[in-house]
This record gives sequence, C-alpha cells and structure tokens, in this order.
Amino acid sequence: MNASAGPERSRVPDWLRMLGDDVSAEEIERHRARLLAEAPAERRAALQTEVELVRVIRDRLDERRRVARELAALNDLARRLATLHDPADVLQQVAVQARQLLAVDVAYIMLRQPDGVLRIEYADGSMGSALTGIELHEGEGLGGEVVRTGRPLWTRSYLTDESITRVPDVDAAAVSEQLGGIVGVPLRTGVETTDTLGVLLAADRRARRFHEHEIELLAALAAHAAVALRNATLFESYQAALDEVSKTNTTLKQTSELRETLADLVVRGGDVSDVADVIARAVGAAVAVVDRTGEVLNPGPSVAEVPVPEDLALFDDARTHTWQTPPGRHVAATAIALRDGVGGALVVATGAPLSPDGLRLLETGAVAVALAVVSEQAVAEAELRSRGELLAAALTAGTDEAGLRRRARAAGVDLDGGGTVLVLGHGAERAQRRLGDRVAAALGGWAADHAGHTVVLLSGVEPVVARDRVVRVEGPELPGAVGIAPWPGGVAALRAAHESARQTAALLVALDRGRSCALVAETSPYASLFGRAGRGDATAFIDDQIGPLVRHDAEKNRHLVETLETYLGQAQHHARTCAALHVHANTLYQRLDRITELLGEGWRGTDRALELQLALRLRRLAERLDARGEEPPL
Repeated sequence: MNASAGPERSRVPDWLRMLGDDVSAEEIERHRARLLAEAPAERRAALQTEVELVRVIRDRLDERRRVARELAALNDLARRLATLHDPADVLQQVAVQARQLLAVDVAYIMLRQPDGVLRIEYADGSMGSALTGIELHEGEGLGGEVVRTGRPLWTRSYLTDESITRVPDVDAAAVSEQLGGIVGVPLRTGVETTDTLGVLLAADRRARRFHEHEIELLAALAAHAAVALRNATLFESYQAALDEVSKTNTTLKQTSELRETLADLVVRGGDVSDVADVIARAVGAAVAVVDRTGEVLNPGPSVAEVPVPEDLALFDDARTHTWQTPPGRHVAATAIALRDGVGGALVVATGAPLSPDGLRLLETGAVAVALAVVSEQAVAEAELRSRGELLAAALTAGTDEAGLRRRARAAGVDLDGGGTVLVLGHGAERAQRRLGDRVAAALGGWAADHAGHTVVLLSGVEPVVARDRVVRVEGPELPGAVGIAPWPGGVAALRAAHESARQTAALLVALDRGRSCALVAETSPYASLFGRAGRGDATAFIDDQIGPLVRHDAEKNRHLVETLETYLGQAQHHARTCAALHVHANTLYQRLDRITELLGEGWRGTDRALELQLALRLRRLAERLDARGEEPPL
C-alpha cells in the first residue's frame, strides 16, 4: 500500500514542476507516454485523468498569459494613444495595433460624418486604395449595421453572407482586397448609440470565424481608440482655437499699428497719396483712391494698373465689395464714408483673393483716407473762403486797393500782371467748381466761388490758351457755360473782365450754348446789341420787324410769332411746318394770310425773311436774358 502510494505522490510534484516550468504540450505528452509505459495496467486510467487535468490547467495558464499579454498591449497602446494629438496619427496607430492583436490581414476605420454618413478614413494592410473614402449609411454593410445596433458583429465570409445589406462600392472593394472574414466593433465614448464615433473593423483574406475573446479584445481596443480619437479631436479644436486667437491678436496688432501710423500721418498733414502708400505696404499691393466721380486721387505707375469700378453706386451701402476681372485679377474695394455719404472708394487688385485680414486692413485704411479727405476738404474750404473773400473784395467797387493788394500778395495773387478771367456758371455748382480747380491747377492760377459762379484768375495766360485748356480738360461737353475775358492787369480791369466774362456766359445760355465756352470777342455782336447803348436799337429793330405780330398775339391770344418762326425755320416748307406746329394745313394757310395782312406783301422774300429771322432770334435772346435777370453788358 505504501509502496504504491509513493509513486503517486512523486508524480504530482512532477506535473507541478512541469507546469511551473511552462513546458510545451509536446513535453507533457512525452512525459505522459513514459508514465503510461511504466505504470501497471490498473493505474493507467487514473494516470490518464491526471494528464487531462494537467492539460486543462496548462490551457488556462496559457489563456491567462495571453490575456495578460493582451492587457499589457492594450495598456501600452492606451499610453501611446494618450500622447497623440493628431486624429490622423490616432487612426494609424489603432489600425496597426488591431492587425497585430487579432493577427488579421487588413484593419480599417470608418468615422461618422456630420451628416451621419460613414466614411472609411484609414486602412492598414490594404493592397490598394479601393477601401479608403468609401461611404455608406447607417444599416448598410457590416459597418453600417454595427452603428445601427451599437453592437459588435462579425461574418465568416463577407461576400457570401446574405444577411448583410449589400452596398455595391463596398462589395467591389471587398472583391478588390479579397476580403473574407470581417469583424467590426463600434468606436463609442458612451453607452448611447449617439455616442458612436465610427467603427473599427478587422478582416482576413480568407474565411475566418472570430472567437468571443477576439471580439472582446477588439472592442477593448476600440474603447481606447474612441477616447483617444475624441481627445485628439478636442485637442485639434483647441489648437485651432488657439491658432485663431493668435491670428486674431496678430491681426488686431497689425490693425492697431496701421491705425496709429495712419492717424499720426494724417495729424502731421499727410495727404491722400501718403495715406494710400502706407495702406499699400500693409496689404502688399497697390491701392487706388477714387472719389465719388471715379477720378483717381493718387495717380501713379503702380496705381494705373488697378481697375477702377465704372459704377460707384454699388458703394452706397458703405460695405466692402470683391469681384474678379477677366485677366484673372481679384479686386477688393471698400467705401470711403464721409459725413455727407460715400465719398469714394479704396481699390486694390491682387493675383489671389485678398484675405479677410487684408480686407480688414483695407477697411481700416478707408477710415484714415476719410480723415485725410475731410482734412483736405477743410483746408480747401478755408482756402476757398479766403480766395472768395479776396475775390469779392477785388470785384467790389470802393474797396481799399492798398489793403486789397496786401491781401493779394499774402495769398500769392498778382493783381497787376494781367492775364485771363474765366467765369463758369449756369450749371451744376460742384461740377463747375471741379472744372475751375482743374483749369487753375493746369495753368498755375487759382479759382474761387463768387455770386453763384466759379471764377478763375490766370496770370500771364492768353484767353485762347485758357479756352483750349478748358476743352482739353473737360471735353466739348462742359458742365455749364464758360465765359473767357482778357485781363490787362489792375483791379479796375479785373472787375471789367469779370463782368465781360459773366455776360458772355449768360449770352451762351441765351443762345442755347449753355454747355460750351466762348471768348468775349466771339459774342461781342450780341453783347453790343444788348448792351446799355445798343439795347434800345435792338428793341426798335425787333418792333419794326415783327411788332404787329407780337401785339396781335398779345391782344388776340394767337400764335402768329411762333408760326412765323417755325415757318421760316422750316425753309417755308408747308408740310414740315404743319408737323412741327401740330396744326392742319388750312390752319397754317389762315395764319400765313393773317401774317401777310400784318407785315405786308413780300415778307417771304430772301432779304425780308432774313431780317425777320434776325428779329425773331434777337427777341428770343432778349426774353431769355430778361428771364434770367441778367444786366446788359457795358
């Protein structure tokens, strides 16, 4: 009894020692075979039971060691994932580890997009790019079903599994990658399906049954991956916010520095061109400053290439506008807001669209330009008032000439050198003032407003030269009538020249030439007729020629003067006269007969008709002058 118990007691330590030494299954099998060969027949059954128990214990130890290795790998992965701040790096690391842990051929990750669509963002082990970028909806394919149910799913052979909702693109990719068994687990940060970020999938290029512990391992990996991915996404958002704050601070600093630089420049008397140069350096491109008429206020070679908008009405909303020109240049323009509305625009053209920061710098510059414009306007208005006061004094009889000359010298005006006087009137005040300023600047004179007109004094300039310059600056269509008179020099002569130029402008309007210019000599025949000396003769001539018709129309409320003027203007053509007067032919014949009764026979003759036309023209001219309240020329 004791002899038989000794070997049994000795075998137990052998098995324990072998298990402790972690011997292989082959070594255990060899040891079993030796024991069976040495043991008597009645002990072999018990020995076999011991061996089976040893095998179970060894398998459990192997399982625990495997689990320990996997947990260690997961913990190591969790530590590494915690150090990653880029979502792309997280996806790559998770896919690589999934392949290693499950010993599969391919691992790929699908992420849920804001619109709910699932898209494969990363694949490791793929043979090509067929998988990357594939999209499917919830419930479609294995990945879509995982998202819908929130549970892990697997298939032994994806392409032959009829329980899966087919997606052509996914099937084509599976064929291309030769995928067989696939397992997918949700990437989830919480317990709700809404917390699902996507799906982690592992696949073999053969049919494969995935065991529970493999699914659990992949799910554990997915849990770590979901947290790391969420953290990386949050870190990325945080970093983007920091970058945006830093960028905003940089922009604010640039804007503040630009604002200070421009304010200092304006305070020191910098003009629009100086301000535009600073803005151009800030935005890195040439900047054109245009006024509300479209004129460039800072002309130059670089500015000449900036496309100026033809219609400035689009700036009425005082906002910044951008557009693209046909050559592929990107244009940005912001309004210059003044107290009385939009005063123009800042325009910049670049090869690429101006960044939002660049647009903000441009808008900051527009404020400085507005300040510069207002400053220049204030200086110009003060100078204009000074000139206007000097001109008013010069044109007023009885002014102290000695004091006037002192003021003129202080203002840089020569009252004795002579030259030319221009009077611009009977048009838009702003346009005629602008023309006067341009002519004065071009010929070295000065301009001022006086009695509703713009007066230009040009020292040492001949009237013909002044007239040519007016046409060259503005073109044939002027904003009003321009009278031009020679000025021999002296205060008295200045007053006379001003009056002559004023009367010339008035005569141009009366002659239906209110948007042209003329020298005094060119209107002298009319001036002599309607001057104080010749006005009576002109009136007598008019009365002698058409007086009976005028009195008849006044007494009878008829239209004989109008009929005569139209008839002669139409070269005595009856049909054209009827059309012009909108009367029947019989009515015209009756009026012509009445005219003959009042003027006598022969009024249709060439000489008589010419005298009648002259009288009619002089009468109309006199009426226009009287209606405007113009005094007759001296």
